[in-house]
Amino acid sequence: MTTEFRRQADRQRKERRREVLLDAAAVVIGRQGYHRTLVSEIVAEAGSGQGTFYRYFRDKREVFDALLDRFVETVLGQFSEMSVNLPRNAREYRDASVAAIQRIAAAAERDRALVRRLVQEGPAVDAAFERKLAGVQDRLAGLAQFYLDHAVRSGFARPCNTAVVSRAVIGMAFAGVQQWMDGRYEELPLERLIEEMVDFAFHGFGAPVGDGGGGAS
Repeated sequence: MTTEFRRQADRQRKERRREVLLDAAAVVIGRQGYHRTLVSEIVAEAGSGQGTFYRYFRDKREVFDALLDRFVETVLGQFSEMSVNLPRNAREYRDASVAAIQRIAAAAERDRALVRRLVQEGPAVDAAFERKLAGVQDRLAGLAQFYLDHAVRSGFARPCNTAVVSRAVIGMAFAGVQQWMDGRYEELPLERLIEEMVDFAFHGFGAPVGDGGGGAS
């Protein structure tokens, strides 16, 4: 029992050290960009030594990978409640979508500088990282398709090619995020921007329908 407790405490200690390094990398990379960041600057921000860094990461590239993974898990986690309690009508679908995206936006705002580096500098790091970013979009499109398939089966979204529509919606969301990161919508509250995008995904250019069975048009 004591041995197992020590092992668990050691795992937790290692995980905390790794998180401290990731937090430091997020600060430094967010401030000055991936290419201009040195490992020595990350460990200085973390208050640790380079030996500690290399026990957890091979190089700066692996840290950038881990930062993307951590943010993606945060994003996907915002949909967990919606996945467990699937919406029963168009109004619930719309409101749950807005709430989840607002939580994602809040997380992105907390790490805005880093997220901007991931999105804008990531494709230029190397081909593997560019593919990884594309894979993130694929995962989100798959999640969107899961919800849309449910809505179509339940009768509150029109029959459609859910794979195509889901990819289009996620593509719009990615473009909106990039423009927001660039400060293109500073005159528009973020909550309103999210509602605009979600309502466009639900209604297109048509007028909204009622709260009942016919959600999307």
